[in-house]
Amino acid sequence: MSEVAMAVGLVGAGMCLAERLAARARAWGPAAVVAVVMALMACGVCGTPLVAGACAVAGAGVWTALAGPCRGRTAAVVDLATMALLTAAVARPGSAGHTGLTGLTGLTGAAGHRPGMRMPGGEGAYDVRFFVFVVACWLVARTGVHVAALAGSGAGPAPGRGRADPGPDDPGPAAALLHEAGSAAMVVAMAAMLA
Repeated sequence: MSEVAMAVGLVGAGMCLAERLAARARAWGPAAVVAVVMALMACGVCGTPLVAGACAVAGAGVWTALAGPCRGRTAAVVDLATMALLTAAVARPGSAGHTGLTGLTGLTGAAGHRPGMRMPGGEGAYDVRFFVFVVACWLVARTGVHVAALAGSGAGPAPGRGRADPGPDDPGPAAALLHEAGSAAMVVAMAAMLA
């Protein structure tokens, strides 16, 4: 299951990066950071390097909030914050004997336990409730972003102004759909690795 989830996460990261590549670097930089962190997880890296990756993803979220392209900024910040949380949860040692890097043998620590969020209920148990909770929180936040955008767009342009030019950072609805599908794939895949 972990290999399938990782493959889906990598495909989602690639979709998000592909959607942004036509724009300026400030638009595709955060997606590139997430793609690199997903690739690190696919190689079996955990512990301190993934904590650094979680910090990099959180930094990409701050960058996007402050200087990212206007189109989809809020949704991208929600995605990046969720990715940072999930990356930190995956990076957390799953056992006291955890050594950090595990190599290409999978996400297994020195004592044979996978790293990640621990829930009560038994040694080495991962609780599906955490997976459901994270995905539900992400869905609520993303839905709120879209509802707020729809509510705000009903007023129309200000008097005396025309509709603003979308600019080079707005590739269109097909690219936005690609980004939405990629974001969903990454969040669900990363949360599934913890479930």
